Amino acid sequence: MHIVRFLSFGLLLVALPALGHTSLEIVPDKWSFEPAVVWPILMLVSAYISGIFHLRQQMILQRVLSSSHVISFVFGILFLVVALMSPLDLIAVSLFSAHMTQHLIIMLVAPPLLILGRIKNVLLWTFPLPLRRIIGKNWLRATGLRSIFNWLMHPVIAWLLASVTMWFWHIPGPYTWAFNNPIIHIIEHLSFFLTSIILWTLVMQPFRRNSGGHGAALILLTTFALESSLLGALLAFSQHSYYSVHAANALRHLPDFLKDITQLQDQQLAGLIMWVPASLVQLVALGAIFHNWFSGSPKSSRFGNIGNKITG
Repeated sequence: MHIVRFLSFGLLLVALPALGHTSLEIVPDKWSFEPAVVWPILMLVSAYISGIFHLRQQMILQRVLSSSHVISFVFGILFLVVALMSPLDLIAVSLFSAHMTQHLIIMLVAPPLLILGRIKNVLLWTFPLPLRRIIGKNWLRATGLRSIFNWLMHPVIAWLLASVTMWFWHIPGPYTWAFNNPIIHIIEHLSFFLTSIILWTLVMQPFRRNSGGHGAALILLTTFALESSLLGALLAFSQHSYYSVHAANALRHLPDFLKDITQLQDQQLAGLIMWVPASLVQLVALGAIFHNWFSGSPKSSRFGNIGNKITG
């Protein structure tokens, strides 16, 4: 598993330059390193690496993770970095289409990659054994908290949360509110990410369980794909610009070939991005679910007993 250690170390190298940046201001034409973005990503990477370390200590690392899983996690983190720290974040100040691209990466690209990286399995092993035992005992006693968790993971609730989040933050009023308020902007992106993690966790269940889940996964993904396509079509065919908040920054951080784009064209481009590329991502996922369903390949339950070792 040398590649696991190598790639995990590489993740830290990606994030370490951010430690020297504490200003909330974005430096033009460069990557941005806002602490509110950098630290959560660093914490997630550190927790994943710690989980790998403890799995290796228990000599079950190869039973839980393969190189492909770690590579998926790496790409999930890198897509988050591209969406939130790269020049795309600067261009998103001026162009709604760039902002929409950010949203799609946060909702449709990074979450499934992180889940494919078996992030849940690894994060369960983040802490050393004594602390894992304490957490496990407290979790068993927290019946109210477990009830809330089970409620959030119900397919209907997960779909409603993801759908309401997507539509709410693309209403011009809330969109402008988030655009002008850094704290609300963080909440907006966080809500996109967390609701998408919940939805994609349910969508990808058939690939991790012994039976069931395919029908629910298909319904969840199909209905959400139809919703996002509808929103994309509404924006693409609209003859009115609804996101004038970008007008004040129209010429900032833009390459020359984009400086002549009008607000309406920008909005229509955003609609096309949400309609076509997003639909392709969802179509690939649907194809994978159908293939898994009809292939009849047996699904191993080799991870079923690993959870029992979490608390010793």
